[in-house]
Amino acid sequence: MPQVMTTAATAGTSASRAEACQRVQSVLADWRGRAGIVVFGAGAHTSKVLSVLEAHADKIVGIVDDSPAWWSKPLGPWTVGPPAAVIDENVAGILVSSDTQQRVLAQRVQEEFGDRCAILTLYETRGDDGPELPFTGERQIGRNLDEIELGHRARYYWALQHLPAGAVVLDAACGNGYGSYILASGGARVQGVDVSAEAIAFARHYYRHEQTSFVAAAIDDASALCDAASASAPFDALVSLETLEHLADAETFLHSAGGLLRPGGMLLCSTPNADVMDIAEAPYHQRHFTRTELQQLLRRVGFQMQNWYGQEGLQILNNRCTTRQRYLLYHALKSV
Repeated sequence: MPQVMTTAATAGTSASRAEACQRVQSVLADWRGRAGIVVFGAGAHTSKVLSVLEAHADKIVGIVDDSPAWWSKPLGPWTVGPPAAVIDENVAGILVSSDTQQRVLAQRVQEEFGDRCAILTLYETRGDDGPELPFTGERQIGRNLDEIELGHRARYYWALQHLPAGAVVLDAACGNGYGSYILASGGARVQGVDVSAEAIAFARHYYRHEQTSFVAAAIDDASALCDAASASAPFDALVSLETLEHLADAETFLHSAGGLLRPGGMLLCSTPNADVMDIAEAPYHQRHFTRTELQQLLRRVGFQMQNWYGQEGLQILNNRCTTRQRYLLYHALKSV
């Protein structure tokens, strides 16, 4: 079958539910293939159009997703599975319906399956002349908040709830800047730092805000971090989400970054829970921590634990009584 790319939208992924349903209705109503369609992507935008998918259930072979976290979960009348288990000779079309990395995912699906299936995209990332940010398999590359994974956004909103009004914040390992933007939109003044110069250029373009500034520096190099952030120090809070697992020496980072906090300053961090998430699942990670290991680490670098939380999907719970969430989030204060 020849490669075909059909675009059902010209606006960004921030479409309303009604607009999204209208688009997918148009795609499915026009489908005249002899075999069915697989929906690629089990995230928020697929849920948004689920009622339309169900109305055309006779044309939908199944729903697949790259993330093992979705596998075996029910979504409407379907059970989400891995692409290789569902996309076979009975599939003539793949409808890419992603709430993140739409363009990158569509390109990869095209390259992998385009010689045997028609590739249809529900959304088209809005055009922009800004810098590109290659997808590494780990970092977020969305150009607006609607294109950022919901679980990632949830962690920054959790952090925002803990910040005092007008807090001066160091967002260490800020990535493409979306989290710094969330914090700044909530009233914080944010210094974002990341080792990737291309991520910082992306942040300055897409997530600029009068309350943010971004600089490229290696956060695990104490001298480089100090040079990059000292102009805004001392900080009221250090926010560093999904960072420690990437570092060869998390203790040195926490010690040097903590030195940029005022006495009694706040630490808001998150990291995968080693009791739940196998390091083999994460090729970009150096190590995972248990709750006990993190508590000992924070004590060694001069932080007093205030509370633990656990995250599974979008749900973030006070973690004093439960230890089985996929991510650990912790709130600590610098010892005076």
